[in-house]
Amino acid sequence: MKTSFKPQGNGLPKESGGMGMKHFMRMFTFVKPYMGMYIPGVLLYCSQPFVFPFISSVMFNLITAAILSGDSGGVLRAAGLILGAFIVAFAFIAFGTYQYTITAAKATRLLKAKLFKSFVSGSLETSISGHSGTGIAAINTDADTARDAFSNAIDAVLFCAIPIIASAVVVFNVDYRLGLASVASGALALFIQSRFAKPLGKLNKDRLDANASSVKSMSNIFSGGLAIRAFSVQQRALIVFDAENSKLKNLSFKQAFIALWQDMFTTVQGWLTLCITFALGGWLVASKQLSFPMLMMAPNMCMAIAAGMSGLGSAWAGLQAPAAAAERVFKIIDSTPPEHEARASGQLTQADGYRIEIKGLDFKYLSPDTDFLTENDRTEAGESLVKPTKPNTLTDINLTIEENETIAFVGASGSGKSTLLRAIIGMYERENMEIYMGGKRITDCDPVSWRRRFAFVDQSCKLFDMTVAENISLGAGSHAPRELITESAVRASADGFITELPEGYDAPCGEKGASLSGGQKQRIAIARALCRKAPVLVFDEATSALDTESEKNIMETIKDLSKDHTILITTHNLHNIEGADRIVVMDGGRIAEVGTHQELIEKGGVYAVLNN
Repeated sequence: MKTSFKPQGNGLPKESGGMGMKHFMRMFTFVKPYMGMYIPGVLLYCSQPFVFPFISSVMFNLITAAILSGDSGGVLRAAGLILGAFIVAFAFIAFGTYQYTITAAKATRLLKAKLFKSFVSGSLETSISGHSGTGIAAINTDADTARDAFSNAIDAVLFCAIPIIASAVVVFNVDYRLGLASVASGALALFIQSRFAKPLGKLNKDRLDANASSVKSMSNIFSGGLAIRAFSVQQRALIVFDAENSKLKNLSFKQAFIALWQDMFTTVQGWLTLCITFALGGWLVASKQLSFPMLMMAPNMCMAIAAGMSGLGSAWAGLQAPAAAAERVFKIIDSTPPEHEARASGQLTQADGYRIEIKGLDFKYLSPDTDFLTENDRTEAGESLVKPTKPNTLTDINLTIEENETIAFVGASGSGKSTLLRAIIGMYERENMEIYMGGKRITDCDPVSWRRRFAFVDQSCKLFDMTVAENISLGAGSHAPRELITESAVRASADGFITELPEGYDAPCGEKGASLSGGQKQRIAIARALCRKAPVLVFDEATSALDTESEKNIMETIKDLSKDHTILITTHNLHNIEGADRIVVMDGGRIAEVGTHQELIEKGGVYAVLNN
């Protein structure tokens, strides 16, 4: 079987079709806080194509009239007047450009912050259904392209619309025939330019998809560097990268080819309009129907009308890229369930305690195709599509965990142990989650307030590219005292190797803890949990990468912590949990039996089989 290194799927939902322009308009919600600056700024900025040609046309008119009348002083006065008008216009337009640019930058910051929040603040389920490359591509590429909705794309439309309207008023006032000729030329150009919109829109969407796919493939390859070298499959990785790169090249070439023809038509059409205007205007002057000074004023305005209408077609084609990017961006933003934002009222306090109750909990993972559906998509799709389609992972879970009780969860792989722990600590969002702490239901509580009651360590022991001290204090805050950090490391049997590092607690861990061994990373992750000072400690196979001696020390630490903490632990080493207050045996997503080690051995059920 050929190795592709290419992540399956693109981390985004299936296309809904025809939603691009709807999402394009939604982009202006990020500009809303700055509308007072944005609207005057964009109007002043986009007045350039009319203001300067109009001033030039007035200059031609005044100077030509002065020359024909032999008034040399009039020529100088006209020149001075026009210079002053240019300076004033430039000052206003420069101010508008500054306002427009600043507000667009602020709106972009809000957009990227919202997008980033969707990745880090949404439920664990929607986060893991995607791929890290999706997030990187969305924030670095899609967001920058989508921002054109309220920056480059909108000013391209207004750059055309304002000159068309203003210039039409001037030209029709000069002579209606010149105005009709300009409008006819521009309408033809608008029709032809709009034909470019559809192919360019599809190419823009395909290019964004290809770019996201390329980023994900590279992320996949870079994260598996050890395996790629160990299995000597560098050449296959190069083939995958070359294929992704070639796809991007081909799409860019097609896009450039269409844009080239678009630009060529715009240039030819502009010169033809100028020739037609001069020919018609010359005939009107020769037949005494138009004065020569007015003819000198007309061409610039006629060109502005025709060029503006031609530009509208190009601008419409240009809207396709931000529309496609906006659709990708909002699919991700909308993947954060609305209830996540609405649960901010309920707060857990120390007075509530940390007694946990689980009542008839049923849980199943959503189908990947429905994880990212928006509320509108769900309504249109129908109830049958959005119901979870996978079998239950957990079924009828009933369990009460008293304060300072040590509960061990055991069972075969896939029995639901880890899913249950993640559900308890609030990693999944469902309306029917019957999990309570201190009498308060999880769905009535702010997720952050709920999760602060827990410290979690799993077997992946994710470390960040920060110092050892920063990794340990991650859950305790940036101002955690060094004494607390050191104490946590000592209790996690990590202080010994940390102090031997060249920079001690200030030593960098590297990306994903690359500079540390598996056991060292796990001990730092355990120290991080201890440093959090949470009343409920959750250990999901937390000692799997430790040597026998370190594992023994950690289990002794956990035993000491159980005096004033609730301990929830899963492990395949059943010897470690023989002293637990209760052992919960999971089988097929259900609780098969509950009891102490001795009770379950004597019962001779699932636990006794596992223990043997």
